Amino acid sequence: MTAARRWIVLFILTIGWSSYAKGASYRTTPKSVAVLTGRVVTLGCSFNGLSSNDPVIWEGPPDFTVVSSGTAVFKPFNRHRIVGDTKTGEYNLEIRDTTISDTGDYRCFTTSVEKAGDATLTVVAPMDGAPDITGAELPLTAGDELLLTCRSRGGYPPPQLTWYNGSQPYRSTRPAQPQDTGGTDIELFTPDVTRWDNGANFTCVADQGFQNLVKTKSASRILRVHYPPIVIVPSHSVHVLEGRPTNLTCYVDANPRAIISWKKLGDVLPLESVQRGSTLHIPKTSRRDSGVYQCTADNGVEPTGVGSVSLQVFYPPVIETTMDAKVTVMLHREDFSLNCQAEGNPKPHTRWRRKDTSLYWENPLRFHRVRYDVEGTYQCVATSDGFPAAKRDVRIDVVGQPQIQSGSSFVSTRVGGSARFHCDVTADPLPDRITWSMSNKLGQEINLVTTNNGISIDERPSPDGRSSVLSLTDVREDDEGTYICKASNMFGSHHKEIRLAVVKAVAVPHTKPVPPLPKYARKPGHGTNDSGVEDLLELQELDGTLKPRPPPRTDKEWTAVGLSYTGLAHPAALPSYSSLERQRPDGQDIISPESILEEGQGEDAVTVQVDPPMPPPKSRQKMWKRRGGRGPQNHHEAENVLNEIQAESL
Repeated sequence: MTAARRWIVLFILTIGWSSYAKGASYRTTPKSVAVLTGRVVTLGCSFNGLSSNDPVIWEGPPDFTVVSSGTAVFKPFNRHRIVGDTKTGEYNLEIRDTTISDTGDYRCFTTSVEKAGDATLTVVAPMDGAPDITGAELPLTAGDELLLTCRSRGGYPPPQLTWYNGSQPYRSTRPAQPQDTGGTDIELFTPDVTRWDNGANFTCVADQGFQNLVKTKSASRILRVHYPPIVIVPSHSVHVLEGRPTNLTCYVDANPRAIISWKKLGDVLPLESVQRGSTLHIPKTSRRDSGVYQCTADNGVEPTGVGSVSLQVFYPPVIETTMDAKVTVMLHREDFSLNCQAEGNPKPHTRWRRKDTSLYWENPLRFHRVRYDVEGTYQCVATSDGFPAAKRDVRIDVVGQPQIQSGSSFVSTRVGGSARFHCDVTADPLPDRITWSMSNKLGQEINLVTTNNGISIDERPSPDGRSSVLSLTDVREDDEGTYICKASNMFGSHHKEIRLAVVKAVAVPHTKPVPPLPKYARKPGHGTNDSGVEDLLELQELDGTLKPRPPPRTDKEWTAVGLSYTGLAHPAALPSYSSLERQRPDGQDIISPESILEEGQGEDAVTVQVDPPMPPPKSRQKMWKRRGGRGPQNHHEAENVLNEIQAESL
């Protein structure tokens, strides 16, 4: 700004300061705007309450140079002018044929109003064309580095360059650098490319930021990457039944296209197999075709692609025929085992069982110590899912010295009684005979044979071997001792000792059981003793049940009812109650008048008082005595006394 312009501005400010307090204000303030080069742009500015002494000043680039004062525009700005109705306070700045030099900040103010904010004018010069891309003109190989350079072509303001991979911004870029030619460079860098980068569309976009005036411009580069074959196997394990066809397939991803071949590891391909592209076809599989097959792909880019497929041919279980049908083993052998070998696919589960049983043992079949009960036919059973079981029988023959089965080693009998001694022998081969001997109290051992003086030996075959029974009759005290059973064969012998105890006869004293007392009861309110509807019950002690008693006759007293302990007295000893009644010609019984309360003597229920019988006498020679010291009064009382005496004797 020259000295003359400064004085002018100072003069204007001095004049306007006097009118600052009059209340002038902005009606519109300048706004930032963008315009293409060669166009006309207007920056608006107006005031309210502006007096004629308030000059309006416009300043602009460079460095807020005074462009105009009032309506006067200074000479360097011959493309600028003030437009609008100045009488209403309108002082708009119009710029014609805009150039890039017009770009900058502008302000409009007067001395009586505080300055408003600056407005920016941007003059946009469009780019000359799409940016240029250099690099990756030839195919790359996986693992190579990638460097692409994008350079803009002119334009103002300088465009912002951005790399895109498809529609997504790509961040692996170096910052943009301005060039002397007015353009901008930006680089895209990747240390190593992969097969996933093949066919990638890298795009460089140039944007000046004013899309309402100029459009963005872009350029693209499609990347070509050579990479080694990648073999993909859809199923690493293929299962097929023997005799069925099957296909082994592999998929190959490679650039350029690869050549595919098949082979079987450790063997040759089946004779009938046919390769169709990337698929190996076997029309009829056999168990020999099981194994690992390899698919190989080669396109000249290392390394070669390889994929493997395991072929499993299923077939039923088969037991090897080398196993003997019969195995002979010695008695008491330690840790004896049988191993059953079976093949099949899937691998069969091999177990053992006794033939015609459902109890299984795992293979191998082990015996920690061989006994005679181990002998028998065993069956090896091999099972696989989806196939019938394979079976093979093996006979185990146990040979060795005789074994006498354990049993009672003590026998007791009385003098004059009998005794039996059992000896069960298991052996292979069986002994010719089983011998018996006796060791008496003096330590003398006597061989025993069948005689007519009470000794008999019964020997016969048994399911497990041979059985011998020694029988003694009319045993005497000197027969007491140890009896020995012995069996022998070519492998050895075994014996068993049985102790015989002879007991002398001793008289056992009899006890004196007391018979239970009969219990009679009558339900109240059911009549008298003569009504014939009494509910009399007798407890049957031996059977534990309630036995109904027959009602007494109307002309009988209660004492005429006799005991009926059928479990104590023999049925033939006394007749039953009903037969006893029929033998009475008169049907009369003697009764004590004071023993019964007649019906009607009490206001409530009628009761019967019964004197319990006396306990049985201590001596069997003494007779049963009724209370009062008198004997039986009639036939029924005599019958009761006889029953009590017989019960005591039992």
